Amino acid sequence: MKKGQSFALFCRELRTLVRAGMTVVEAVDTLSARERLQGDEASLARELLTHLEQGKSLSNALSDLPSAPPVLVAAVRAGERTSDLPQALEDYLRFDQLVQQLRRKIVSASIYPAIVTALGVGISVFLLLVVMPNFARMYDQLRGEAEGMTGAMIRFSQWVSAHQGVALTATGAIAVVLALWVASGAAKRHALALLDRMPWFRARMKDFQLAMMYQALALMLKGGYPMTEALKVASRSAMDPRTMSGLTAALGSIEQGAPVARSLSNEGLCDEVGRRLMAAAERNGDFYLAADVVSQLHSERFELFVERVTRVVEPVLLMAVALLVGTIVVMMYLPVFDMATRLR
Repeated sequence: MKKGQSFALFCRELRTLVRAGMTVVEAVDTLSARERLQGDEASLARELLTHLEQGKSLSNALSDLPSAPPVLVAAVRAGERTSDLPQALEDYLRFDQLVQQLRRKIVSASIYPAIVTALGVGISVFLLLVVMPNFARMYDQLRGEAEGMTGAMIRFSQWVSAHQGVALTATGAIAVVLALWVASGAAKRHALALLDRMPWFRARMKDFQLAMMYQALALMLKGGYPMTEALKVASRSAMDPRTMSGLTAALGSIEQGAPVARSLSNEGLCDEVGRRLMAAAERNGDFYLAADVVSQLHSERFELFVERVTRVVEPVLLMAVALLVGTIVVMMYLPVFDMATRLR
């Protein structure tokens, strides 16, 4: 299977075919045949079909794939228990939609700042490498060597202009290192580690984690899993080690007979509203609905946080880029004004 192949797309197509009256094997075989005709020999459907032809169930076939999400495997297994696989796939697609929606919020919020930063750096580099050397030659001819920050910037620009090969090699090396840093995932880890040191950002990122955790929990509970098994699946799906360890500790308390709401609250996995919702669910048995509501609450908080940060960061970043470019332009033209004053 190709890296990054969408399980959500496969589930959507499989759900449609099964609802149309096909068996699971027929549906997977149909998807495999289509992908084979398209020249995709290492497809998800083809791998699953190989396992299904060996007599395995769909959930066991998925569990044999290292990249299969644990939530998807558990949802399919629940669908096989209740003989309602299309509904189980529908529930998983709702879970995946929430996760993708939260991730798209982050990506969308980072696109504009990235474009503004790249544009500002590009303009600054153009001024330093192309425009500044011409000003430096004119200034040397009319007045002599500049001093202060203007002089330092002129000398740097002249050095870069005289050693373009070295400058281009260094720039290319920096670009390659940054690309490898981002592609390897180190940039994401370092950014998350930096944000984790800020209490306000850490609380909002925790909302992101808890929104996914409670949605996974709601999916498992709706599929008929007991609370202990649902927590085990949710803990395997957690992205943050602290959330995973907290779920494991809460699971241990629940298995020893402690109330669910108190166990989750003691591990910092729900606030006062979430604790009361889960406590109410302990009385009426509607854990699925309570977990779904808690997930929505954390999701809304995270989306509001991203929106507010975007509104603050965008104008601040624009001002920073404007100050950077404006400073270079002013430092270029100050000697010209000085020369005009002396000529008068």
